[in-house]
Amino acid sequence: MSSLEPQKTALHDNHVKHGGRIVDFAGWALPVQYESIIKEHKAVREDVGVFDCSHMGQLFVSGPDAYDYVNHMISNNLDKITPGRGLYTGLLYENGTFVDDIIVYLRSRTDIFIVVNAANVDKDFAWFEKNLAESDFDAKVDNRSSEFSLLAVQGPKASEKLENFFPGLYATLKTFGHAEIEFAGAKGFMCRTGYTGEAGVELIIENDAAGELLDALIEAGVIPCGLGARDSLRLEKGFSLYGHEINDTTNALEAGLAWVCDLNKSSFIGKDALVAIKEQGTTRKLVGFKASVRPIPREGDKFVNEAGEEIGFVSSGTMSPLLNCGIGLGYLSKDYQGEVVKIQTRRKLMEVELCSRSFV
Repeated sequence: MSSLEPQKTALHDNHVKHGGRIVDFAGWALPVQYESIIKEHKAVREDVGVFDCSHMGQLFVSGPDAYDYVNHMISNNLDKITPGRGLYTGLLYENGTFVDDIIVYLRSRTDIFIVVNAANVDKDFAWFEKNLAESDFDAKVDNRSSEFSLLAVQGPKASEKLENFFPGLYATLKTFGHAEIEFAGAKGFMCRTGYTGEAGVELIIENDAAGELLDALIEAGVIPCGLGARDSLRLEKGFSLYGHEINDTTNALEAGLAWVCDLNKSSFIGKDALVAIKEQGTTRKLVGFKASVRPIPREGDKFVNEAGEEIGFVSSGTMSPLLNCGIGLGYLSKDYQGEVVKIQTRRKLMEVELCSRSFV
């Protein structure tokens, strides 16, 4: 296999069978859509859809000091949750910028699993291992990403469909709750999380049964969805995406993620930098915008002032199927005060309305 050929998830043949249009996404062969991005988007808002997120990674931390070690690594605070719950958090460098944004699931003080972003699996694992090796924590980190598939079942009717496969389980889970599952002899987890702003779960299941589970969900009426709808759904809710709104040049405070940074915690990697940034103030802010005319501003387009000088950039942009207009997120100078701002797109200079980052 060529080193340039994208990796395939355990569900690749299922996607082809069901008519998915496969593209190379961050080195993975994944469906961008099946029938229509708009149809899939609306299915998740009004009914229920399923996404293959198996390119995401799973790290497992165990040992006597697993809890204290993970709490040292993350910006949020594990003391906020109890076993059976999860926590969204930053994984930061010493300067307060992002290694990744992750979800940490607490099984017990000696058993924790972590879901990380696809493009960051190796980098995150190396970061955990490096810091563990330089510490006195008695713990172990395992990268088991190649063992599992992840199916995100999202939408207001998700609970109804899941009842056919895991009776009574969904109702026992609060948001960010998780529980162990079995399907077709394979083990895994149901996590009441997702990236669409709708009700639903992420099903982490051993690869052997993943294709059978996907086919069964589709047979039960769950609409297969691709990357296109996943991006438009997350953007309508104003959710940041690693590589766009957050990366290793973005600090957690300017990204609007102060709420996942517990500066009262005794210590964590990046805390000192964030305390200093908070005292000095940030230089830019993450904003939302709506575009009433074409074109839709896209990632990399520039915010400009009246003199035509660059004062920020667009980090994400798309057409909102619900609002029927262009929407986006971007970083703008902290001092900018207007209700509208100009964007220099590839085609023309245009004006957009600034608004809440949560669009629907």
